[in-house]
Amino acid sequence: MANQMSKPFCFFAILVLVFAVQCIEIDGECTKIVGNCAKAECTAHCNSYARGVRVLKASCSYFNLCTCTFDRPPPGETLCVIGMGVCTNDCNIECCNNKCRKIYPNTGSGNCGVAWGHDLCLCSYYR
Repeated sequence: MANQMSKPFCFFAILVLVFAVQCIEIDGECTKIVGNCAKAECTAHCNSYARGVRVLKASCSYFNLCTCTFDRPPPGETLCVIGMGVCTNDCNIECCNNKCRKIYPNTGSGNCGVAWGHDLCLCSYYR
């Protein structure tokens, strides 16, 4: 006769497994808008912005804003932010949020806000 696990033990094992999966932190690329390229050299600013993470890309292409892409969130930060365009009458908060949720369906939240003198669609997401 084979050994069988009791139903309470199976329930407990499944509960622990579900809890463990929920607690796993998802690492991944994290983008941050960190300043104006006219005031600082973007690559150097990205490298000094966060110690202990690798800079994958530094860009000034979007409204001359220094945007850093890191291999994971900087230490002490979990919220990442990326620009998704300009907010206009045609693309307002709802449109901005939809753009963001399309790329980051689980944690993304888009909102229009003035940043560095522009009315931008800013997508915030967790990694």
